[in-house]
Amino acid sequence: MDSKKTRLKSLRPLLIVLLLTVFLHAWAVSLLPQDFDEPVYLQNGFDYARAFRSGGMNAVIDYAGTMEHPAFVKLLYAGAVLALGKAATWANAFYTSRAVSAFFGVLAVLFVTLLDPLSGSFLAVNTLAVKYTSQVYLEAVPHAMTIAAVLAFLRVDKGKQNRWLWLSAFALGVAAASKYSYIPVILIVLAYIAILEKKTPIAWLFAYGTLAVLTFFALDVHLWRDPFHRIVESLTYHVQYSQGAHVQEVGYPWYQPFIWIFTSSPASWHPNVFFYYGFDGIFTALAVFGLKREWKERRWLVVWLVSGIIFLLLWPTKWPQYALTVTPAICIMAAETARRLWRWLRHQEAYWEYFRNFLPAPTKWLWWAVGAFALFIAVIYISAAAKLAVGRLGWSSVAAENSPLPGNTVNALLPLEDGRMLIATDKGAAIWTPTAATNASPQWTIFDRENSGLVDDNVQSLAVDSAGNFWFGTASGLSRYNGVSWTLYRSADLGLPGDTVISLAAGADGRIYAGTLDGAAVFNGVTWTPIDQAAGQASFALAISSGDLWMALLDGVWQIDLSEGSSDFHLTEAPVKHFLFDSSGILWAATSGSGLARWEDGGWQYLTTANSGLPFNTVNWVAEVEPGILWVATSYPNNAGGVSASFDGREWHSFLTNNSGASGSEPLVIVVSADGQVWTGTRSLGIDIYKLGR
Repeated sequence: MDSKKTRLKSLRPLLIVLLLTVFLHAWAVSLLPQDFDEPVYLQNGFDYARAFRSGGMNAVIDYAGTMEHPAFVKLLYAGAVLALGKAATWANAFYTSRAVSAFFGVLAVLFVTLLDPLSGSFLAVNTLAVKYTSQVYLEAVPHAMTIAAVLAFLRVDKGKQNRWLWLSAFALGVAAASKYSYIPVILIVLAYIAILEKKTPIAWLFAYGTLAVLTFFALDVHLWRDPFHRIVESLTYHVQYSQGAHVQEVGYPWYQPFIWIFTSSPASWHPNVFFYYGFDGIFTALAVFGLKREWKERRWLVVWLVSGIIFLLLWPTKWPQYALTVTPAICIMAAETARRLWRWLRHQEAYWEYFRNFLPAPTKWLWWAVGAFALFIAVIYISAAAKLAVGRLGWSSVAAENSPLPGNTVNALLPLEDGRMLIATDKGAAIWTPTAATNASPQWTIFDRENSGLVDDNVQSLAVDSAGNFWFGTASGLSRYNGVSWTLYRSADLGLPGDTVISLAAGADGRIYAGTLDGAAVFNGVTWTPIDQAAGQASFALAISSGDLWMALLDGVWQIDLSEGSSDFHLTEAPVKHFLFDSSGILWAATSGSGLARWEDGGWQYLTTANSGLPFNTVNWVAEVEPGILWVATSYPNNAGGVSASFDGREWHSFLTNNSGASGSEPLVIVVSADGQVWTGTRSLGIDIYKLGR
């Protein structure tokens, strides 16, 4: 019985560390925003899954997506997609693949904890390790497997424990089949242990290397055809990329790796995820203080840390995730330094009794009260985080950093009948085309002044006429594209004094109406004619319904009967920025300062912050996402940013950064795509996308 209790007591630290790391990884999986490379690797997973479904192994072997990296981790993500079956939407596959990554992140902590629970706890809370082993990146598997390779080899005994040699070789092969950047450092560490510490026989080393290479080759299916050429091509890509424009543009200094390991950058990037600020820098400092001791006692750790730092400093590409090559050594060294420091402090306290004399001795009831309060705060925090995690389901984003989107200021969106999306940004326009299989692999067509007839890259409005021509209103005039050629129209063509086209509307009869900062004009297919009612005034919004043209000016709205030419002017409390005729035929107007207006009984009725749940009175756009359900894009009155909100006729719901996946950037335009997704174009962070019904 006593031995059983002793065994359970010895397992307690292991279980505590495991629970901690499982919680932190699950938390990060749920709350971390989509990172730069995640769409790339998830796309690889979808592509591999498609190749497997086609039944042709040749398609899997010859898939060249991100060929600079080995295939194994991407195949794991493909397995996640295949396991989901028909439920393999982008969002489901995204979180499932993150869970796959997190599994190996937890495994890495387990391996270190088996060596030393305190070291494992340090790795469990390391912010770089938690972040990059909880995302759809390639880091988690090689991170865990390099740790396994080193710790298994440390247990090799020439007389008894040969199985550890084979486990180490297998782990090394898996790491190599996952990502190359971990291998140079770990080979140095293993060579030092094998040759200088273990004095491993040459025959064993040959068998070890053979098993590692066979494992690597078996798991990296891309090498199954023409392995020599493909591995050279892959390694050459890394050298070229490190000298490429993207790396040069980021411009990290040579000492950037020191910044990554001496700070807790992810804690400042994602404060809602890392509720503890982060101890990465403290761990590194403790490891440095222990260098002299470890050189005497565990020299392999010093070799690991120093060779890793040298590699990070020499390699031109200095992304933060590369620091995971040295974080295990840092955490193991730091734990021993912390343990000895604690012993020294306890010894000093036992002799001098500093704290006993100066600090109060609280009763157990006070400790119970403090514990209950801490538990209360933790429950509130966890509840809020769980609410946020649920709220983020169904949300995704498209930005210049994770897609070919030309710019992050999205001025206009226009869903096309065939499922495509026309996008206007401050740096060009784009056509987004979904694939038939999944929304994971859209095709992009980019238009800018260099590759098209676009008159200006700052595109502010969009329209498609009855003949299928695309119209782009820009800061320097109009561009029309018929799929083959471009036609440009300047202010002289429109008969107006200014070139900035801020609004467009297409009539069923083929006419195009263009609103500028200096008036409006109509195009009949041959010539432009200025619209008298807008002479010399900015035309902020245009809409056509039931044969009437609605045109918003600074102080009101013109309603023009297009068949008879008669018109009526309706005063508004603030300029109208957008019109919507909903499925019931009701006219809604987004105003710049007076909230959301509804045309009713020949007058405007206003929903404002004073009489409704509208977040702010500056409304940029109003859209009907489902019959009877409106979404509005509102702006903060005095600060950058804004809030989108939904309205069902009775209740309002605001989409905030703490209850949804909204970016928090000012929403400018809201539309619904053909597949039922709400697209919100923002002023500075690209496009927020929400899948209705999630």
